[in-house]
Amino acid sequence: MAARLAFHGVPRPLSNRAAVVTRIARAGVVSLGVCLLLGACGSHPSGSSASVTADKKGSTTTTTMGLSQPTAAKPITILDVGDSLGEDLGLGLGYTLGTNALAHVVQAAYGDSGLARPDFYNWPAHLKADLNKYHPQVVTILIGGNDAQNFEVGSGPVVFGTAQWRTVYTARVDLMMSETLKAGAKMVWVGLPIMENPVFGAAMQTLNAIYKAQAALHPGVEYLPTWALFSNSEGQYTADLTNSSGQTVVARDPDGVHIAPPGGCDIVAGAAIKDIEKIWHIHLGL
Repeated sequence: MAARLAFHGVPRPLSNRAAVVTRIARAGVVSLGVCLLLGACGSHPSGSSASVTADKKGSTTTTTMGLSQPTAAKPITILDVGDSLGEDLGLGLGYTLGTNALAHVVQAAYGDSGLARPDFYNWPAHLKADLNKYHPQVVTILIGGNDAQNFEVGSGPVVFGTAQWRTVYTARVDLMMSETLKAGAKMVWVGLPIMENPVFGAAMQTLNAIYKAQAALHPGVEYLPTWALFSNSEGQYTADLTNSSGQTVVARDPDGVHIAPPGGCDIVAGAAIKDIEKIWHIHLGL
């Protein structure tokens, strides 16, 4: 991530948006990715009857209370948030649902962000604005790659992994979930995937445990684990995986952290979509 923020564990060689577009270009899917992340496209991809919206902040309210079966006339709106891993999830949602008349994907993830540094990017405030503007039925979130670090509170520095750190961080996770539910939306909190570096991976498992525990306390929030999804048959890290079509795809970036487009992004997005369909009993015709 950006060195000026002294983030640890998730090196991003370029700024958030530039890095993602570079990765998209290597995967040969520039047109859709730029629409998703930069808002550079004024219309849907050719043949698309669903819409993918770049993030612009607003301020209204929403009272959506549940999920009804989406139709072409009234598609489901899925708001994707998070850090650069959340951007990867959003890319996959765009690949998978970009031509689906039943879905409207809003990509609002922001690389270099997290819950540990609200002074850099205040996620609860941004989430509230996005909920008020887009009125999503579902929020998908993948975040935490930057959060295995100490942070400052009013009383001074808090060391990662300590009881105080867990208490403060848990409260921030709770706020993200509570804001979503208060707006009448559901949430799929996507767990962090296995990491190539086992020490960094252990820190990510610490965060996953918090996400899972908090989801259990918030009806309407579903925790989706991805550790096994991105592991090989021995439960170890691998960059290559078999997708739902039986093809071997590159699923992870060379940094051993990020999810590679398009193959890995499709895998995580497909899991999230299946979860949405199963938990809230809708069908997107995939």
